[in-house]
Amino acid sequence: MMTEARFSRPLPGLVAEAARRNPFIVPEKIDGTILAPIVSAASERALSLPHASHDEEARARNEREALLEKAGLKAPRTGCFEAALRRKGSRMILEVKAASPSKGLMRGTVDLNDYANVYGRYADAVSALTEPRFFGGSFERLAALRLLTDKPLLAKDFIVSREQILAACRSGADAVLLMLSVLSNEGYRLLADYAQSLGLEILTEASTPEEARHAAEFGARVIGINNRNLRTLEVNLSRAPAIAEEIPGSPVIVAESGYRNAADILKARAESPAINAFLCGSALSLAGDLSTGVRELLYGHSKCCGITRAEDALNALKAGAAAIGIILAPRSKRAVTLDQAGRLVKEIRRGARELGLSAEIAAVIDAAQLGEVSAIQAALEPDVLQIHGALSDDALRRLHSDFPAFRLAPAVSPEGLSPDELEKLARRIRELMEEKTIDRAVLDSASAGQTGGTGRSFDFSLLASFRDIPRIVIAGGLSKANAAQAAHAFGENFFGLDFNSGVEDAPGIKSTEKLRDAFGAIRGIRG
Repeated sequence: MMTEARFSRPLPGLVAEAARRNPFIVPEKIDGTILAPIVSAASERALSLPHASHDEEARARNEREALLEKAGLKAPRTGCFEAALRRKGSRMILEVKAASPSKGLMRGTVDLNDYANVYGRYADAVSALTEPRFFGGSFERLAALRLLTDKPLLAKDFIVSREQILAACRSGADAVLLMLSVLSNEGYRLLADYAQSLGLEILTEASTPEEARHAAEFGARVIGINNRNLRTLEVNLSRAPAIAEEIPGSPVIVAESGYRNAADILKARAESPAINAFLCGSALSLAGDLSTGVRELLYGHSKCCGITRAEDALNALKAGAAAIGIILAPRSKRAVTLDQAGRLVKEIRRGARELGLSAEIAAVIDAAQLGEVSAIQAALEPDVLQIHGALSDDALRRLHSDFPAFRLAPAVSPEGLSPDELEKLARRIRELMEEKTIDRAVLDSASAGQTGGTGRSFDFSLLASFRDIPRIVIAGGLSKANAAQAAHAFGENFFGLDFNSGVEDAPGIKSTEKLRDAFGAIRGIRG
């Protein structure tokens, strides 16, 4: 078990002698910064690795091919990293990281089987830290991960030597990270040429506009832009979009550091369509449940509602849903009885466990069914109770007091309200959230005074009054045609979408293809 003390933040300091003798770096670039002790440790560590000789290179190539063969993969794989990130939409490099200088120890136990299962479903490429002292990584972990995933694999380290690149090759990496904030121009060229000679691709990282220009001049095919100021460790999520817009040509551009949720990613893509991909690690390392953390990062806390078949729920989870809705309101075409719901929920939970995915279960009722809540709790043990219909604030408070295990989600409609009424509704929701009576609210279309079940969306401009409220779910006629518009309309507090009729072949019968396309649309990916 790793200890927090081992991964405390390194103090900015002088560059150690081993680093000063390193021909690939410019000590003046990092002296007095957070990078100094990290790069110094990397230079010292490189001295303990097998020397980069012709014999070692041949041995590393053979070991890599043997590792790939054991993993069921074929060499060469050159180009797979860039190709995975160049595809349309927001592509994701998801990271395996135990610790960091800014956050200390984040994950005491790194379950590679869990990472491989979850990242195998949702990542476009996988990054693994190999720096041991400050990030808790290792080349051994990289090699173990290679056996568990066919995704393009990035060895992420503070590379200042050929020996580290050779170790990454031996461990099955497809790409390595080279940082222009650390390396001299000539050092970068030499190490890039060496990596390419071993069949490895390069993620060239820039943290300033000048470094980004150099990366383009060097002909880098994949350029990472770090949002973090490497002198202060402060993160500015506007940095990558701003720099991306200035990079000439058509390299793959990867935005790095600080992305906590889907709203951050949507905002960055809106600021700069030039960004192809995002590298995300710390938010996932800090997530209580990795599978939920990944889905929320990519798609928000989104739900598939109106489930009548367990297989549809499992397909929704695989597509990106974090929550599953079971409708008990009799007026719905997708309503199931409580007995049916009980069997359905058991099957969904069992199937989700087998997939290695968590599943939040929401029971959806009308306000007239409050007398049935005790029976619903006993039969389903749902995580969320979503209530349609008029309920006073006091009624919601009593419900919360009587059933504290539920996360309450009242559904309301913004349609037909004046600007003043919209502001009043927004204030009411905000206050109920602040006092923790409700966990979230669902904004849905309405018909004949009843929210939900209309099969159509509402005017997203009505969301303006609610944009500063952090846990609003948008519902009503959502599909691949309008999912991205709905997500972007909510802005930086985007929480999640609620899909139902727009992903169906018939009422209660979900389409695997429509589910995939609707969730993909949130990321700009169309089927």
